[in-house]
Amino acid sequence: MIQSLREWLTGICTAVFFIIAVEMILPENSMKKYCKFVLGLILITVFINPIIKVFNRDFNITSYTEKAMESFERDFGTKKSSSEFDEYKKKNISDTIDTFETNLKTSCEKNLEEKYPGEKYEVKVGAEYDEENNTVCIKNIDVRVQDGTVEKVKKVEIGNDTAAVDNVKPENSEKASKIKTYLSQELNVSEDIIHVNS
Repeated sequence: MIQSLREWLTGICTAVFFIIAVEMILPENSMKKYCKFVLGLILITVFINPIIKVFNRDFNITSYTEKAMESFERDFGTKKSSSEFDEYKKKNISDTIDTFETNLKTSCEKNLEEKYPGEKYEVKVGAEYDEENNTVCIKNIDVRVQDGTVEKVKKVEIGNDTAAVDNVKPENSEKASKIKTYLSQELNVSEDIIHVNS
């Protein structure tokens, strides 16, 4: 009797650990609710296994579990799951980069206005995902300094199929150098990726 109780408790613990592990690796998509349903059925079966064995001595939970897993793989297929996971991963990386760029842009503009008041700053950030280190890296930072006055309309040259507008000129002043140094130190990046324009 004690041996049967020990086996039953071991089976429950094993099933719970298995279910938790599977739920952790499942991607967030429509398939997750079906997986949770199947995992719940397995857990219920493990709980009621001793009661079923009282009425049916030939009952084997392992064979039922294997059949359920075969049915699951046949219905959903591992290739589909893998492609959905890759698609989910790409979207997640893209969203992370967009959020990173937006947050860094806002932070840089705020910090520059506090450090060098009296002028407005428009910052554009380019970032990319580094798969080796699993991090988001800053590719470039473009800072546009506006002194608060209304800008003159720049000359627009229209070619055959293209239009070129010369609105931005690199600022090679001492202030541009200070902005580069300040951002380089704040963000711990090279000054070479920071471009300041007026």
